[in-house]
Amino acid sequence: METLDPTDLSSLLERLTHTRRLLEHQLWEAARILSIDKSSPTGRRFAGLVEAGATFDPAMLLVAMSKPGRSVSSLSNTGRCWTCTVQPAAGLTGAATKRFTTDHADLPAAVLASLISSLLNAEESPWTKGLSKPAKGTCTHHDT
Repeated sequence: METLDPTDLSSLLERLTHTRRLLEHQLWEAARILSIDKSSPTGRRFAGLVEAGATFDPAMLLVAMSKPGRSVSSLSNTGRCWTCTVQPAAGLTGAATKRFTTDHADLPAAVLASLISSLLNAEESPWTKGLSKPAKGTCTHHDT
């Protein structure tokens, strides 16, 4: 696996927290940062979904394609705020599975932000030490 750039991940996460909804260019940036192979069947599926204007399905596909593997363990909506929880795949971390939860006004943005948070704060990644976790509990409603 290529080493992910924590600066790129942090920058994208920061921008996601200040956007009303997930935008196409943010999905493409996430795919670039995660080194998604556009020529693979899954990469072509991702591209087709984004080009068709979808945001939720490509965000979920990024979670499924992440390395080491991750999955969305819960999605919930309270009022105008979506909460997404992402966790590493079951066999990777043993008995104690760490979960990463993000709140956002947009469901696809919550999914992508949770994935990025899990990558930035993964215990198995030595380059993530000292990076701050995104604030929890505040649902974002800004436009950028």
